[in-house]
Amino acid sequence: MSKSHLSSKLVLGCVLSLVLITTAAPVHAQSVSPADLFYNEVQIVYLINLERRAAGLAPLRWNKELTQSARAFAEDVVANQPSSYCGHIDSAGRTPGERIQSAGYTRLTAWGENSVCGYTTPEAAVRAWMNSAAHRRNLLDSRFRELGVGYALNSAYRGYIVADLALDANYAPVIIANEAPATTTRTVQLYIYDQATRAGMTGQGASVEMMIANDPDFTGADWQPYTAEPTWTLSEGEGWKTVYVKTRDALGRTVVAQDSIYFGASLPHAELDFTGASYFDTGFRLEQIEADGWPQVQFSLDWIGDDSDPNFSASGERFADAAAIGGAALRLANSGNATMWSSGFLAALPATAYFRLRVNDNLTTQDVVRLRVIGAGGDAGVRVLRGVDFAAADRYQEFAVPYSLGSGANSVTFRVERLGATEVVFDAVTLYTAPTPVVAPLQWQSPENYLRNCGVQARFVDADGAFSEAVEMHPASGRLMAPGNPVVSPQLAVSPDRVQFESAPDSATPPPALVSVQCIHCDDGPWQASTEIAWLRLSATPDAIEVALVPDGLTPGIYQGEVMVEAPATTGLAPARVLVTAVIGDLEELLPQRVYLPVTVR
Repeated sequence: MSKSHLSSKLVLGCVLSLVLITTAAPVHAQSVSPADLFYNEVQIVYLINLERRAAGLAPLRWNKELTQSARAFAEDVVANQPSSYCGHIDSAGRTPGERIQSAGYTRLTAWGENSVCGYTTPEAAVRAWMNSAAHRRNLLDSRFRELGVGYALNSAYRGYIVADLALDANYAPVIIANEAPATTTRTVQLYIYDQATRAGMTGQGASVEMMIANDPDFTGADWQPYTAEPTWTLSEGEGWKTVYVKTRDALGRTVVAQDSIYFGASLPHAELDFTGASYFDTGFRLEQIEADGWPQVQFSLDWIGDDSDPNFSASGERFADAAAIGGAALRLANSGNATMWSSGFLAALPATAYFRLRVNDNLTTQDVVRLRVIGAGGDAGVRVLRGVDFAAADRYQEFAVPYSLGSGANSVTFRVERLGATEVVFDAVTLYTAPTPVVAPLQWQSPENYLRNCGVQARFVDADGAFSEAVEMHPASGRLMAPGNPVVSPQLAVSPDRVQFESAPDSATPPPALVSVQCIHCDDGPWQASTEIAWLRLSATPDAIEVALVPDGLTPGIYQGEVMVEAPATTGLAPARVLVTAVIGDLEELLPQRVYLPVTVR
């Protein structure tokens, strides 16, 4: 018998197709151990996948919750239903969809169920289903991605077999060798599902690249173009083997999945457990964290928005930019802005928004851009940036804006506003959860209480607002390491980096110039300024250099020199230079003669 459901709501009254297995040989309960029943369940998954592949369909991933749902129903039937029972409603009156969700398969987009009202072999069960039109439709439904099978057999030799098929539209599994329980060859065929596309800051695009590895850290793995059916070589040595696959879309959002298979001549039935099955989770646990001195960490499930977001609007020029996320960016118009919004749990989440942008002038002390996070009650986070807040011109940099709109918030808006003449290019906004102390073991709960193969990004932060670059984390490894480089490479920055003095004959010496010095993401320690120019005098404060002109003995002319700013040798930072120009005498007389071209007015 079969029953299916292909919408987000339960529909009762579906037609039941009944099939009675009458060809099975008598079975003695004592001859079938629990381990053998478990093996039968896994074997049916594999046999169904062979039928699907023969029909040109993708294989199904073996799932823990679906197996538990199917097994519990089969056991309920043989324990609590009359011997003549042959149906899909359990003794508590629950439908297959209700039972599947109760077993923990919480993101149920579609489901189907087949049953055999008795005990038989895996081969006979699949053959019977394939010979029944209704059962065959369930097994060959292209929308399903996962499968669980449950066997039950009581001491009175009464048996029941259940197959539960389902779709979680947000899950993109990887499957080794059609879910064969074991293999005797190290070269195996994989099937890698593409992530179903969805829009918004929690969205996902079609997979464009992938990497495959035999370890959860993807050691030595390289990105390659995405393909659904590559071959792969398992690691050496007999035993259980796990293959890890990571795919990413055009914005770099990742999906990580894994599957396991036994490599050897004979699979020990007693070693079967749910380790190799797909499953639902609500978070992850980190047993080891190497934070390199960072006190806090925050996480993102690839929550990102840019000009490709359907909730994005702006005044400015979109243009291709290889350095931008997704390969495109927005040049804001004069007094222009870029806005995007999101709803759902992201609005109620205490978080940090990281705005990624660049400017063409990082020397100006004028305000150049305002970053805003806006809720129903107005601004929840605002940051105004000057040109000198950027470490370099024409290079993308991220700026953090923490915010919290409250648990009742249902929408949040992110806005970038250009304030002056300085050119501003906006790339993207990424969201991270509020920081949590770096303490291992660390148990992290997803805001949606749902975490399957979503990509996880981590950022380390401190109390002063400094933050590391994003590091991609693989929860399956159980460990997290701080990135080797911060979000902005350690560097010395001086502002301004050019100073000019003008000293006319018989005039007073011009006042000293003040040059600020900032060591961005540097270790604590002194810096020093020096010059070989005799007509300059330097003095220093903790965060600035006073550069003074000493014009005594200088004849009229234009002089140039530089001040060198260096950090301790142990930091390995490149020195910063301040170019100094001194004009002694009348500048008009010292400059080359100007040539004015005639102008014709019509």
